[in-house]
Amino acid sequence: MDTTYFFSAFGTFGNPYGFRQSFFLGGNRNIAKEIRTYDLKTDAIKLFPQSSIYSIRKDFAGDCNLISYAVYKFAKEQNSDRGGTFIGSSLLFIDKIASESLVINTLNDFQDQLEKNNLSEGTIAVNHSDNFSIRKPKDFDKIGFNVREMEDLNFTRATQNYLVIYCETNPAQLQNFFTKALDLLNVYDTLYFTQSHEIAEFVKQKGIFKIVDTGGFNKEIEKFHEERIREVQNAVADLKKEKVNLKEEKTQLMDDLRKQVERNEKKHQENEVKIQESKTGIDLISREYEQYAEKIDTVIRNLESDGKVETAKKRYLEYKKTLINTISQNKNIESLDSISSFNTRAGNSRENRPYGNDLAEFNKGRRNHEEKEFRLDVFKVLTFVLSLLLILVVTGYFVFLDAGKLFQISL
Repeated sequence: MDTTYFFSAFGTFGNPYGFRQSFFLGGNRNIAKEIRTYDLKTDAIKLFPQSSIYSIRKDFAGDCNLISYAVYKFAKEQNSDRGGTFIGSSLLFIDKIASESLVINTLNDFQDQLEKNNLSEGTIAVNHSDNFSIRKPKDFDKIGFNVREMEDLNFTRATQNYLVIYCETNPAQLQNFFTKALDLLNVYDTLYFTQSHEIAEFVKQKGIFKIVDTGGFNKEIEKFHEERIREVQNAVADLKKEKVNLKEEKTQLMDDLRKQVERNEKKHQENEVKIQESKTGIDLISREYEQYAEKIDTVIRNLESDGKVETAKKRYLEYKKTLINTISQNKNIESLDSISSFNTRAGNSRENRPYGNDLAEFNKGRRNHEEKEFRLDVFKVLTFVLSLLLILVVTGYFVFLDAGKLFQISL
């Protein structure tokens, strides 16, 4: 079945499978096959006995935005004594999130049952995540009634940055950290939280992932908010500049379109239907520009009040797309352009201008016309004369023939 949230259970299983993860209690197969694994980069962060790690990360899979909350617990593999092995679970959300307290309680409940049903004296008892025995958390169904939209997160930009926070991870403290951490997902792909001193020392020594304590985490939040303020200011400035350019663009476009319509009216008064369509297109564009300007004002007000840059960008692009579509559909008036182009070519053609544009060409054309008429009159006269001669010859022939017959009879 497809839901807006579901669980993943994972672990390290040694030979021959290594790390494996499986999905339970809903989900979408197309999304699941594109989700990054929850395996840990053990040369950067590593679990130790009696230790745990929580994480929150963003993903983009199956054309969907995902937020996932995960927990890792140290567990041994069968027939292996290597370190850094674990069993874990993750609660994934598609285009939604739920309250942090509900997420933490449900995730911990699922993880507790996962360990209870699949560990034997601290060792993973199965050889593949598909074989995990799981149980639905008691508050699982409550999540569906408490989901909300994710706000102002950039999911398309993968930063390849990871932050480890050394802090207390009891539910009350973790809830506070998870709430603040959402903003930092614009900067980091994954945030890890652990209260294990051993894990923190390991991360610090390796130097691959950035690690901070609670104070450093708060500074990261402050730094992000300062950067966001600058982004808001820059975005507002760009939108105001866009509005100024918009007025100039509108004036120029309106002038060009009106001139085009005037040319078509002058050359083709009979084409009133097409001209009316052109005027309607101009009105649509004019109204769209006015509406677009008002929408920019709305985006500016919202951006100045809530500081949500990604949301502002999304709305701005939607409004811009509508403006561009309206202009594209109405500014290139095919009927008028084709008529205008045809008549321009026709107007410049000598074949369609028998007398030209100036007096000399007109007189020359008139003389040629008169000469043609004169030659035509001479031809008519000659034809008449020849016809008359032919009639006389024929008449004379018959007269002569009759006279001969009379002469013979008299003889």
